Amino acid sequence: MEYRAVGNRCAANLGSMRLPVTHKEALAILVSKGFGVLEVDLVALARQCIMSSKYRRSAKPSEAPAIVDCSSFIKWLYAQRGIWLPRRSIQQRDWQRDISPIPFREIIRNDVVFSSGWIDYYHNDPSDGVGHVGLATGEGTIIHAANKKVGVVETSTEKFVDESRFRGVRRYIPKGEDVLTFETPPEREIETADDIRWIILQSIPKH
Repeated sequence: MEYRAVGNRCAANLGSMRLPVTHKEALAILVSKGFGVLEVDLVALARQCIMSSKYRRSAKPSEAPAIVDCSSFIKWLYAQRGIWLPRRSIQQRDWQRDISPIPFREIIRNDVVFSSGWIDYYHNDPSDGVGHVGLATGEGTIIHAANKKVGVVETSTEKFVDESRFRGVRRYIPKGEDVLTFETPPEREIETADDIRWIILQSIPKH
């Protein structure tokens, strides 16, 4: 998966970059260039928004995390991880469509779960409409921006979505892969993780 930067953060999977140096050596190069590695726990971050973030339909992404709707909440969470996502729930589901579908019973921590909602977006098939989205905790619950009355809440997966309303799962952080979040130095404009790869390649000593 190709990660697109958000502000001064960009996720990268060094193990998938086919680098001629070790993971440790690649990290040392990036640190020497002013990059920092950030530890971002999406579930912990989402839980901090419970009882603090307010819900408003069609909230502006720039208002997050103070004011969110379901999809701007997910967009903001992943932005903290250095992963750009589109704005709308159906766009988020369609993003990176080459990713293998995740069965409902195989949902794990940090997966993004989609369901139908009050108002569904769809391409051609209304029965495949997407109207709501939340973050899986890996503990049998989903954290999501529910509505104006309750704001951001954590509910059981079964309460969040049943089989008739289930509209898919996306896994933007592959299971078992070491996807790091880099804080990029202010003098560098990083657009994608591939930019980070080229910085490493150009910095390897020539023999």
